[in-house]
Amino acid sequence: VMGSNSYGYPGAQMQVVSSIQGDLFQVRHSRLKFSDCTSGGLDVVEFSGTIDSTSLSSMNSILQGLRPCIRRDGSRVVSPVYLNSAQGDLLLGIQMGQWFQTQAVEVIVSEGQVCESACAVAYLGAVYKRVQATGRVVLHLSGDQGRGFDCARSVDMMPLKQYLLSTTGKYSGQYLYNQALTHCRSGKGWDLS
Repeated sequence: VMGSNSYGYPGAQMQVVSSIQGDLFQVRHSRLKFSDCTSGGLDVVEFSGTIDSTSLSSMNSILQGLRPCIRRDGSRVVSPVYLNSAQGDLLLGIQMGQWFQTQAVEVIVSEGQVCESACAVAYLGAVYKRVQATGRVVLHLSGDQGRGFDCARSVDMMPLKQYLLSTTGKYSGQYLYNQALTHCRSGKGWDLS
């Protein structure tokens, strides 16, 4: 898996369906041989790099092309989406997280992968998500550096607050928002993993 130091799938079991390489990112769509699926395969997506408008468009293109994995009993297996990104536009992270809400995917930050800033915002929006072993999810808002949200300005923070409330519910969303504000000026951010 891109960005992971030890996690992956057996090469003989994987087939690359498509791959998009940009200046600051790479996204790859592969199919894992998986006998539980009536189609015989489970689609896997890997993203590594900066979340910007080009990478977001590429990721959306890949997500639209995923083939569902339906078991013989009719239940659906969610496709894993591995994220490895330390920077990006926070508003685009919100948009990516909203896409994750509508897709049958599980967002995973695997061993050795890092998901910070816009990636952490996107991660929070996923219905199914997990961090494996040494993976890290860290929320940075970076408004004081001219990128992201300025925590001192409530108008800047409204998109994040509305997003968290809509994706995680009133209680959890308010808690996450309050924690984000608490750690907003911390140079280390808030480690969610």
